[in-house]
Amino acid sequence: MVALSSGARAAEQPADAAPLDERVLAAGTTLRFALLLALLVAASVSMIPRTVWHLLASPEKADREAACFLAAGIDPSVSANASFVQSQRQPAALEECTARFAQDFTTVSVGVGLVALAAAFTVHRLLPLWRTRRTRVVPLDVVDVHGRLRPLLDELVTVAGLGRTPRFVVDPASRATGAVAFGRSRRPVIRLDGGLVVTADSEQERFRAVVLHELAHLHHKDIDITYATVALWRVFLVLVLLPWTGVGLDILLLRGSAEVRGVYAPFNTHAQVLGGLLVLAVYLSRLEILRHREIYADLMAVRWGASAQPWQDSAVRRHAGEGWRRPFVRIAALWHTHPSPALRRASLADPMALFTLRALPLFLTGLAADILVWHLDALPYEFLWLGTVLVAGLVVGIGGVALWRAVLYALRAGRTVPSGWSAGLWLGLGVVVGELTGPRAAMNQWLPAHPEALLILVAALVLLMTWTAQNAEWWLRARRERPPGPAMLAGLAVPALAYASVLYWWRSVGEVLTDGWPFTTAGVLASYGLPGLPPSDAGPLWHIIAVLGLLPGTRTGAGSLWWAQVLLWALPVLALVVASRPGGEGAGGGRRSPFAGPAGVLTGGIVCSAGLAVALARLRDAQLGTPGAVGPLRLAQMMVPVLVICAAMALTAAVVAALTDSRWLTAGLAAAGITALVGVAAAHALVRADAGSGPSAVAWSLSREVHLPYAVALGTPVAGLAAFVGRGAGLAGRGAALLVRQVTTGRGAGPRPAAQPSSAAQRPLRPKWRRAVRLAAVGAVVTWVGATALAVDVSASPGPASLSALVPDRAAPEPSATVSRLQHQAWAKAGGLERIEALRTAELRYSAAFAAVSEATDDAGFLQAMHQVTSACGAMDRATRRAGAYLSVPSTAGQRMWTRVLTRHREMTDTCRALATRPDATTAEAADTARRNAIDSVDAMSYWLAEKGAIRPK
Repeated sequence: MVALSSGARAAEQPADAAPLDERVLAAGTTLRFALLLALLVAASVSMIPRTVWHLLASPEKADREAACFLAAGIDPSVSANASFVQSQRQPAALEECTARFAQDFTTVSVGVGLVALAAAFTVHRLLPLWRTRRTRVVPLDVVDVHGRLRPLLDELVTVAGLGRTPRFVVDPASRATGAVAFGRSRRPVIRLDGGLVVTADSEQERFRAVVLHELAHLHHKDIDITYATVALWRVFLVLVLLPWTGVGLDILLLRGSAEVRGVYAPFNTHAQVLGGLLVLAVYLSRLEILRHREIYADLMAVRWGASAQPWQDSAVRRHAGEGWRRPFVRIAALWHTHPSPALRRASLADPMALFTLRALPLFLTGLAADILVWHLDALPYEFLWLGTVLVAGLVVGIGGVALWRAVLYALRAGRTVPSGWSAGLWLGLGVVVGELTGPRAAMNQWLPAHPEALLILVAALVLLMTWTAQNAEWWLRARRERPPGPAMLAGLAVPALAYASVLYWWRSVGEVLTDGWPFTTAGVLASYGLPGLPPSDAGPLWHIIAVLGLLPGTRTGAGSLWWAQVLLWALPVLALVVASRPGGEGAGGGRRSPFAGPAGVLTGGIVCSAGLAVALARLRDAQLGTPGAVGPLRLAQMMVPVLVICAAMALTAAVVAALTDSRWLTAGLAAAGITALVGVAAAHALVRADAGSGPSAVAWSLSREVHLPYAVALGTPVAGLAAFVGRGAGLAGRGAALLVRQVTTGRGAGPRPAAQPSSAAQRPLRPKWRRAVRLAAVGAVVTWVGATALAVDVSASPGPASLSALVPDRAAPEPSATVSRLQHQAWAKAGGLERIEALRTAELRYSAAFAAVSEATDDAGFLQAMHQVTSACGAMDRATRRAGAYLSVPSTAGQRMWTRVLTRHREMTDTCRALATRPDATTAEAADTARRNAIDSVDAMSYWLAEKGAIRPK
């Protein structure tokens, strides 16, 4: 890492003491490196099998395997939802077709992956040797013949506190005055430029600063992860990305007919764009990380006693980045491994650059995470939860660490604390760009039909990053004298798990919303498997319940991480235990909210309980007691309380957020969470009180298992969004009140008079009693949540099990003429023509046996001919059954003809068996008629396929 530029001149020394130690919190660069490494590994695991398959697979089998999907009636030019529904109509036939032509190159792919891994390891080991040989360096002792530099370098190594002395080498041909650290942690090397060695005596302060800067890189262990990323990146480019790109361009521009390439052009183009985005995200992120680590090394070097003189910006004009040049300078700076000299000099006085939220790193993080999600599709579905936890941990970890550092800096420097929503917005924009430009959301469309559905992911990240910022501010104020690291880890684990639960829902259900709402009410209700459920037109209640069953948080399996949503309000409740003195800033500061006292929470609980009582009473009075209404009653008593509890949570969160100045989101969620617990308890009590016998008793056992997970998992994000609405309404109301006051009085509001403390505030509880009360309250909440959660049978939770069980809300549109022709060609190519020929063969065999019967002249010949007839009957039956198990013809007219072919051949099989059992003139005539009809139907089918262009006419 080349450290410092030459040509510096003496300038004013920056302040020695920075306002904030940059090491107070983790930098987050290791997490960003981990994201890049995970992205490269996942991309390799995904790209290598596809490349190997396209290079080694038989083109004929590959075309027929792809033809199976067209033959199943899947139209690649329509929406992904319609294609998915079509693929589920004949799953067994489609699976049999694709399995017949599938080609497995798993062993070869694993071998290539191992070769790539070995190559990356080799490159990592050889990089130090390559850097040494490239510049023809010599050992330090060869240049330092008088030994004047060795004692100084040993002193600097001691100052840096390194356990292992690096090997110093010199590049005598270089006239620069810098240095670079490379190698491995066990064998570090520092290369000194020849110009630096020559000026070591005359500019000793520069020499010390440059060497200490490189020693700081070794102290931070930068070279290990940096060169590991470099090695993996180079091997990925050469062995993975370039072949994958070549195969992709071949598929996009050369392979197959022009019609087929045109049909699949959107998907193949998106795939190539995805590769370009991957390169951009990895490259720019890596440069951003390296620039940050340079500033860390600068600060560490100064802390060890290095002079700040070498960092003075003499070679760069002070106005170089001003005026019209500024945008171009900023764009050019993105492609540099080192920050600008002006930024490095300013960071020595104030390391604000290491604590400031920047849009580009957050955007690149969201983009890289979305690309990582795409490549993780190569993993089995059983590991979906693991992939979502990995992605969410990296995204929230990187954005959250940046937020915690920004909040800490703002508090220490007396600046405005960042709200966090902008960080979530930039992360979400990165995700959206990855979804829109890659093939994930659009699939084989240029753009998804409903890109607005992606706002769900943006809203989730905005909510979680706002929560993170407010939680960070609370803990940093309350624990001002304690290390913030442990609190930050706990504060980041909660939103990471919550975002993982959203990603799990999105990957399993929500992703289809980019193509619109594809489900019917009847389909969703039927997927619950409860008896006597009403049709989709039974009323608005069932429509609401059907939608509710597909929203985030309603997949209550343990792997869906639904329970993580609870932590978003449980952690602020637990924070009351460690609250500081009353009135102190650490205890909350700002204006009190309804959550700060029990009255607000009690009001929310009373409203929720009253709503539940009214709703359940209406259900009891409804006409659900008729025979066959057990299922509707169970579903209604399960879902209606969930709706009421979610509404109460949203109302409570909105009111609390509107009336709270600071930490309005965490306060609103905490109040909503306690309201939910009160509502769950009230629902249990009300349903239990009505559980005498019959359907009500059944509903009681079901409500115990569903109300808690559904209500808190779905209600928490709903309450979070309602808190944003309440916050906006509160700010608007205060602004309007201030405007009215200014208009009526003709002057500003002026300072408010100091509030007189109430008598209760003048006589606060003793600290130990106050803490005991809070601890008891929190203990009761935790005990209630734990006891109820243990009663939830997450393995048998009701709800939609899979998308294939749901009925589509709209039929697939008619394909274009080109797609229709390709579908019929694929139907014939993937097995239709083969089955037609098998029927013809069976027909010929039967015709020959039938003719032998009529030509028999003696009993022996007749018996032999009848044996041929029996054998021909079995062959015809097998051919007909095999043809019937094949895919339907992808058109109404074609399927009508194919059905007639199958029907005629079944009739032919039946008359054949009748003839073999009872050979007489009547059965012979019927068999002959059925045979001619079957032959005519096959001929008509062949002529029709020829007219459609599916086969060549004979």
